[in-house]
Amino acid sequence: MEILNNKEEVREKLKNNPLQAAHLLRLNGYGSIKYKCACGETHDANGKDVSCKGSAKPFKALLKCSNNFVTMIKIEGFFRKKAISEYGFKASIMD
Repeated sequence: MEILNNKEEVREKLKNNPLQAAHLLRLNGYGSIKYKCACGETHDANGKDVSCKGSAKPFKALLKCSNNFVTMIKIEGFFRKKAISEYGFKASIMD
């Protein structure tokens, strides 16, 4: 996973993955999906400490954890879903 350190890097990544509304990717239907967060911990994408801030094509979600980190994950698999963490950053970068 790539860790982004400034606004320009974040803007460039988000330009390559245009965000859509979070509800367009229904994560609840996938059950428990663990992902490696930019904060260094492993979270469940459907956990109470994680919120979905946006979605992107194909099957990507921008998730924010309770540690104030944001991670873009890509969901792969047909029967067994798994999350691949593409990049992440501290949420305060975008404040």
